[in-house]
Amino acid sequence: MTDNEVAQEIGQRIRHWRTSTPPPKTRRKRQNETGWRPHLTIEELAKATGLTVTTVNKLELGYKSPRIESLLLLAQAFGCEPSELLPRAKHRNSGKAELLSELGTAATQLGAKQLRELIKTARAMEPQST
Repeated sequence: MTDNEVAQEIGQRIRHWRTSTPPPKTRRKRQNETGWRPHLTIEELAKATGLTVTTVNKLELGYKSPRIESLLLLAQAFGCEPSELLPRAKHRNSGKAELLSELGTAATQLGAKQLRELIKTARAMEPQST
């Protein structure tokens, strides 16, 4: 699978989860009222994750691959494991999906300050472009 195909597959999974997730209760209207919708908008997902609307849109369309912290934030907003947003490998990988799933589970137990620190640490560990 190429990087572009991976980004597109992740984007499809993000869209599936977004369109399967009900809107926040504070915004929900009754089904027979005008304006009722059964899913989150891109704007609501952006607000729930702290990502920009543009970033969420590009991720969903598969125009860019998400960073680890973005996957964690999206999974937390959807109430799913980060591995559920990743493509299924056709062959045995290095266990990255399982590790991301474990990381996502651990991250749900953290407070906002601790989660920011985890993201900061993850960014510091990213390979530097030359």
